[in-house]
Order: sequence, then C-alpha cells, then structure tokens
Amino acid sequence: MPPPWQRRPTTSTLPQGDDDQEIWLLSYSDMVTLLFAVFVMLLAITTVKDQLPKTPPPPAQDVPSLPAVEQVPIERDLVPPDPRPRLNPDQVAVESPEALGRRWRDRLTALGVPEGVRVRVQQNRVGIEIGDAILFASGQAELSREGRWLLARLAPLIVATPGDLLVEGHTDSVPIATARFPSNWELSAARAASVVRLLVEAGLPAGRIAAIGYADTRPVSPGSDPASRARNRRVTLSIQAEEPPPAPSPASRATGAGSPP
Repeated sequence: MPPPWQRRPTTSTLPQGDDDQEIWLLSYSDMVTLLFAVFVMLLAITTVKDQLPKTPPPPAQDVPSLPAVEQVPIERDLVPPDPRPRLNPDQVAVESPEALGRRWRDRLTALGVPEGVRVRVQQNRVGIEIGDAILFASGQAELSREGRWLLARLAPLIVATPGDLLVEGHTDSVPIATARFPSNWELSAARAASVVRLLVEAGLPAGRIAAIGYADTRPVSPGSDPASRARNRRVTLSIQAEEPPPAPSPASRATGAGSPP
C-alpha cells in the first residue's frame, strides 16, 4: 500500500462547487439564442419592406368605370305655398277660427237651438258645448225630453259633416258618490255614451263616433261659484273643422245627377 502522499483522490472526494457555478451558462446561451432569432426576424422584415413597390398598381384595364350620377337640383319654387289660413303650423283649417266659429254659430241659430249651446274652435276642430241642464237632470245620465229634441235637430248637420265625432262628458268639481256613479268619472262617461247612442240611432255611422268622460279635469271656468260650476257641467260635440257637402239641387235629384254609376 503506497504512502498517503502518493495516493490519488477518488471521485467522491472531489469538490462539488465547480458544477454549480457553471449552471448560469445554460440560461445565458438560451438568451443569446433568442436574441439572435429576434435580430434575424427584424432583418427579414426590413428586407421584405424594402422590396415592396412604392406606388400602388394601376387599375385593371378590363373593368369599365361607372358613369358619374348627375345631381339634378330640386326646384322647390315649383310648389306654390298653401294660401289657406292655418290654425297651427302643421294644421290647415277651411277658414280662420273666428270666421269658422261665427259660421257654426249661425248654423245653430238657424236650427233654433237654445242659448245654452256654445261654439268653441280649438286647433282644427269645432266644439259644440251643451250645458248639462239642457240634456240631463241633476246627477242623472238619461237624456231629458229637451235634450232629445236638441240632439235630433243637430243630428242632420253632424251627419252631413265629414270626419269623426268625439262626444266629451264633463262635470264640475263637486264629487258624486251614488250606487250607480261612484265618482264623476262614471257620470261623465255615462252621459257621453247616452249622447252617442242617440246620434247613432239618428243615422250617424258608429265608426265615426266615440265617447269619452273627462270628469272635472278640463274645466272652462276656473271659479267655484255656481255660475262657473254650471258652465263646467257640459257635453261637447267635437267635430272636424270642415264644410258639410252641398245639398243636391232638386234638378239633380230629379235627373239622378251626381249619383254613382
């Protein structure tokens, strides 16, 4: 056996620190490889960009170009302005509200209606306001004898007037609470329905008429005195502001002129 100074160290006795100190070389080599790949890609992109044409290619010669559309100016002056008087900017009446109301008052006077019937023109509609004292008894919705007579006088004029008819029922602000009418809503609607029923029986087409109850929500007099409440209790016949068709002359009736073939 050789002496200790001549013995060779075995593998197990070598120091192990050198292997640990060289591990960073792996990470370093990976990073260098990635950087090299990035620079190669940048160089390739730059080379391709330099080879692209600087100007766009000319259009194909075989595709015909569409002709330009000629802009024709609109002659707005060709349409003359509407000379008829206007109640609102978007509504046209047959005549001015004052003349229209006066014409309808003359018609009602010629029919012999009482003074409690008033005419009110609003927008493009004419409202014939009839006090409830003429049509109904207090707290009732059945038409009185005078009310039936008045509506029978108005029915031919309303039937001859084109357009729709809206019958509006109104009450005063005094509440009502009965077994039939728990509130003014039921009373105003029932009175309007009674007027509608009689006008339909008089010949007005049912498709042209409707009934609505407003109760006390649309008063015409803001006061609470008896005279103001009496004015607010009313039924309004709201019809379109148009002239009724002219009545046929006796000669046309005799010869049948104007009748459809």
